[in-house]
Amino acid sequence: MTNTVTNTDDLRLEAARIAFALLRFEGVAAHPIRGSLPPGTLRVGTEAYVFLPSWSVVPRDEVERFLVGLPSPALLAPTTMRGTIALTLLQELSGDRRRGAEKTLSNFAVGLEETASELALTPASRILLEFDEESHVFSFASVREWSQEFAVQVGWTISRLEDDDRTDACMMLMRSDGKRFQGRSCMLPQGWSPHGSEDGAT
Repeated sequence: MTNTVTNTDDLRLEAARIAFALLRFEGVAAHPIRGSLPPGTLRVGTEAYVFLPSWSVVPRDEVERFLVGLPSPALLAPTTMRGTIALTLLQELSGDRRRGAEKTLSNFAVGLEETASELALTPASRILLEFDEESHVFSFASVREWSQEFAVQVGWTISRLEDDDRTDACMMLMRSDGKRFQGRSCMLPQGWSPHGSEDGAT
C-alpha cells in the first residue's frame, strides 16, 4: 500500500518522516540486539530507537516528533546495532568538524538541486520512496527540506520513474552492506553513484 504525503505547511515533519524511513531501510543491515529483556521494556530496533551519545530511548511511534524537535540540522548515522543511531547536531560542532558536517549537508542539497534541474522537478512533484514492504510518496518540497535538515548516512539518488503514474520520480537506495534496493516500480541503473556516501561526494 502506498502512503501519499499531501502538501502541507509542516515540511519539517514530512522531512522527519523521510529520515525515519531511511533509518528503517538501513537498519536491516545492522545486527539485531539479542537477549531477554525485563518485562515492559521496549525492544530496540523494532519497538524503540536509541540515539547516541545521549542514549535517548525513543518509542517507534515518537521518532518523527523527536526528529522534528531537534534544535538544528543533524547528521544521523545508523550503527551496527539495529535501532541505534549516532546523532550529531550541527550546532554542537566547531572547527573542522563543523565544516565537515556543513559540507555533508551541502552535498545533499546540491545533489538534490542538480537532480531537480535534470528531471524538471517542481516543489509539488511526487517522489516515490519504496523499499521492502513500505511505500511512500512525498512532495519534492519535503524531500528538499529533508536534504537540508537530516543527513542520513545511506546511499541514495533520484531517478525518473517510468511507467508508473503514481509519482514523477523515485528515490533509489543502497544499504551499507552494498545491497541496492531495486524497487517494485523502478530499477537502479547500472553504475549509479549514491549521494550521501561516506566520502561526502555527490
